Order: sequence, then C-alpha cells, then structure tokens
Amino acid sequence: MDLDAWITKLAGLAGAAASLAFMKGTLTERVAMALGGAVVSLYATPWMTQVSGLPAGLCGFLLGLFGMAICAKVWELIAATPTAEVWRHAFDVIRKRLGG
Repeated sequence: MDLDAWITKLAGLAGAAASLAFMKGTLTERVAMALGGAVVSLYATPWMTQVSGLPAGLCGFLLGLFGMAICAKVWELIAATPTAEVWRHAFDVIRKRLGG
C-alpha cells in the first residue's frame, strides 16, 4: 500500500477520533460510533474524492468526522425503535400475504 492510501485511511480515523469530543453516550457507544465513522470513511472516500474533486486526505477526514455523526443518529434510531411492535407488524404483513 502506498503512502497516499495510508494517509487517507489515517485521515478518516483522525476525523472519527476528532468527532468523539462532540458525541454523547457511554464509552462503548462512542467507540462504536468512531469505528462506524472510520468504516464510512474507508469505503466512501474513493467515491467522494472522485465526485467532489477534493483531495483524498480531506475527504477521508470529513467522512470520518461526519460519518460518526451519521452512525450516532442511526444508533439513536435503533435505540428508539419499538422492536416488539416492528416484529408484530412484520408478522401481520406476512400472515396477510400468505392468506392467514
């Protein structure tokens, strides 16, 4: 792996780490969100660089920073979802489609 690829990956990690200061939650939740931001950065940086024309390091950092915020909102959505009601509704839909 060349130096530019390493710099891009480290920039994503740095962005995710920088956003830790702005996130609330337990240490486990914050670390999970930071890892999520780093993963978003890892996979989306090449595409974002091509689309935006920004340098890969900057895109990696920004995606790490904001990717963690996206992960935080997804985490909040999961925590607020009434899973029992969702499963009950899913089973009702399946039962109706099967004619029962």
